[in-house]
Amino acid sequence: MTAKSKRDQLLDLADTVADAILNMSDEEVLAELESEGVRPEDAGKAFDSLADSARMKAGQKDLAKVRAEMKAQQRISAQRSSLSAEEARALVERAAKELPELTQAARNAKSGAMPDSEVIDYANDLLELGYELAGDNDA
Repeated sequence: MTAKSKRDQLLDLADTVADAILNMSDEEVLAELESEGVRPEDAGKAFDSLADSARMKAGQKDLAKVRAEMKAQQRISAQRSSLSAEEARALVERAAKELPELTQAARNAKSGAMPDSEVIDYANDLLELGYELAGDNDA
């Protein structure tokens, strides 16, 4: 069994303290606040402020995640609009080599049996699924 890290120990302590506070009766909480010289209204305001701060931080993280997803979608859209038939065939050919589980459509696209518009659509589907154009991972 491995020893807990300092962070894990601190989180356990925080859980224990939170559980102890949540299991206290209203009278016990009021008595504890009074013994510390804290007015219940001030404690309530401080708690509300802390909760608002936590909500704001969570919202900022969510916003950052959405922005990153939007940026990725914009990049894909830009790739889609500028993809030529030759680039599409090259992308599909590379994907077919790197991903042997691709369908017969991929093999048809690289062999030239598929019309340009279908190859471009197929390549765009690969881009939407997260497959990168050659050189994209250098950015």
